[in-house]
Formats: sequence, C-alpha cells, structure tokens
Amino acid sequence: MTYQISSKHQFFKSPRFFFLRIDELSKGYPSHIHDYVEIVIVLKGSALHLIDDKKYEITAGDVYVLQGMTSHGFEEASGDFRIANLMYLPDELSFPFHLLQKMPGYQALFVLEPARRIEGEFKSRLRLNAVSLKDLVSKIDQLKEEVELQRTGYESMIQARLLELIVNLSRAYTESETADTGRILCMGEAIAWMEEHYTKPISLPQLAKRAMLSERHFLRLFQKIFASSPIEHILRLRIRHASSLLMKGELSISEVAFASGFKDSNYFSRQFKKIKGVSPKQYARLEAARHSTQ
Repeated sequence: MTYQISSKHQFFKSPRFFFLRIDELSKGYPSHIHDYVEIVIVLKGSALHLIDDKKYEITAGDVYVLQGMTSHGFEEASGDFRIANLMYLPDELSFPFHLLQKMPGYQALFVLEPARRIEGEFKSRLRLNAVSLKDLVSKIDQLKEEVELQRTGYESMIQARLLELIVNLSRAYTESETADTGRILCMGEAIAWMEEHYTKPISLPQLAKRAMLSERHFLRLFQKIFASSPIEHILRLRIRHASSLLMKGELSISEVAFASGFKDSNYFSRQFKKIKGVSPKQYARLEAARHSTQ
C-alpha cells in the first residue's frame, strides 16, 4: 500500500520551502508519494529502492532526484543503511532556475534522469566516490545546522547553501564518466543549449546532433520527457522571456517580440495570448497596475 505525504505536512513549517532528514533505515521504508522534490543521498550501506513498482539496487555514494508524485520506498536494507533526504518546494525558492537550466548536468540529473527512470532504467544515477561523498556530507551538515539553529538570516542561508549543493551535484554529474551518464548527459547538453539560445533560430537537426541521437530518436525521447515537441518547448521559453520583458515595461510590443526570438510581432501576439490568456499589451498593463499597488 502506498501512502501520500503532502507539502502541507508538518515537515514544511520553518522554513516553509525546505526540510532535511537523515535516517537510519535498516528495516526499510514503506512506499509513499509526495508533491515536493527530493534529493536522495545514500550515505552508508545498501538497499533496494522501489520506484513505481520497479526495484533498483542502491549503495553508498548514490545520488538521485525524485520529482513530485513518484511512488517510492526501500526494502532489503543492510543493517547500516543510512540516507540523507533533502526535500524542497521549487515554487517557494528564490532560485535563478533559468541559469540552472543552462547547465547540462542539471538537466541530466534533475530533469532527464528522473524521467528516464520511468522507462525502467536507473543506470544513469550519479555515483560519488568516497572523497566527493565526504565533501557532500559536510555541506549537508551545514544545511542541517542552519535548519536547527535558525539564526538571523537562516532562510537566506539555507537557500544559498541548497543552491550551492545543487550546482555542485550538477557539476559532478557533468564530470562523471560512465557510459550511461554520458548518454543522458548528451541529451542534457542539447536541452541546456536550447535554454541558452532559444531567442535564435533552432532546428531539430541541430538539437539531435548535440544529443548525438538520430532526429527521430531525439524527437521521441524529448516528447516523452517534456510532453511536447521541441518547437512547442522553444515557443514557451520565448513567451516566458517575453513576459519578463513586458513586466519591465521598457520596450514596445514589437521590440519585445524581436528580443524574444519572434520575427513577426503579430504572430508573437497570437501565440502569447494563446499561452497566457491575454494579449501582450493587456499583460503589460496588468503587470504595471499590480506593481503600482505594491
């Protein structure tokens, strides 16, 4: 039986956006799901991790990410099995996610690997050596201290240390050298490149070449992971960028369109309204009115 844990649980009280647990789980842990992101670090021992009715062997040094609403639990744990769980609510964080998404390692570890796992594969997890794991444990201890002592500015410090940890894990994934991490990292390279260059013309052949996949294979994998085509994804990235420019109120609608990668301002306006529900002009007015009342 799988039970559900909500982000409204007492875990997320102070701070509202983050919770950290270090558990000895020699008897395993029942399957459960939750609506927050969880970074799992195996500190010691080994076990079988149940993810969506599939079993994967995990051991000390393994690091992986569980996105929301993924059923998981542990069984057949060794007597010394110990893990650290870093749980957070992305929407509550003041993170530069647009910068993280430009990192191939972030795309691989936090986006692609969790999605690929659904297909029954778990070979592309990050596995740290003893030295790297020891360094990670020291950073977890710093986070734990901030949560427990709650000194002045602790929420800002927790966000800063969590961001540092995520960047370091993303870098570690990029530097890992197994065949499986290499394959998924190539896909991460393509997605990160898209995040960096979405205001410029991007073609399917360009993306497939960067991912070192055939166009057909890249398109199939992309649609399975993002539930949209690359063209639709690029369109949403451009609309997101246009929204941020409209919020600033410094450019005309045409200038915003061209700065966001659109060659036709009329086409831009149609697509913006289709996604946002209002025209660019209405959006700019609403944002200006909202800021004037703050």
